[in-house]
Amino acid sequence: MTPEVLITLANLGAPRRPPGARARLTEAPLPDAPTANRQLSALLTRPATQADLPGLRELQRAAAQAAGALLAGEIPDCARVNALASGSTGRIELVVTDGELRQQIAWDDRSAAASLARRLAGELAALEPSRLRRCARTQCGLVFYDSTRSRTRRWHAEDPCGWRQRQETRRHPT
Repeated sequence: MTPEVLITLANLGAPRRPPGARARLTEAPLPDAPTANRQLSALLTRPATQADLPGLRELQRAAAQAAGALLAGEIPDCARVNALASGSTGRIELVVTDGELRQQIAWDDRSAAASLARRLAGELAALEPSRLRRCARTQCGLVFYDSTRSRTRRWHAEDPCGWRQRQETRRHPT
């Protein structure tokens, strides 16, 4: 399991240089509802509104703090995430799957922040902290989760950081 919510929120606002870009780009995290919807498009189940922004910004700060604490070998502050997740409640529903009765949890989320905070809490509880890393390319610094079997991944992405780092090493050998 890749902690998608943690990685996305922790990297929001960090400068990055996408493939093909000549300069690093920095975008403020969650400045308005349309930008928040674009930045969190892979995570949101419903569009974020202007009213969701304060909670989403608080959750982004909590995720960045949690990632920083885990990278430093410390325990993150759970209170902020728990407070934001308190707007999410679940109930058991009986469903029929493949002709058998099963139970499932149906979530009622009062806000986009509550939904993401609930997911973040689950990710933090399930992840292996030793797999959470910062990109080895010093100009980057994005957080990623090493899901490789050998645990040897060094860059948040092969393109651009992996090939740029190898290119710099070839140009300037020590």
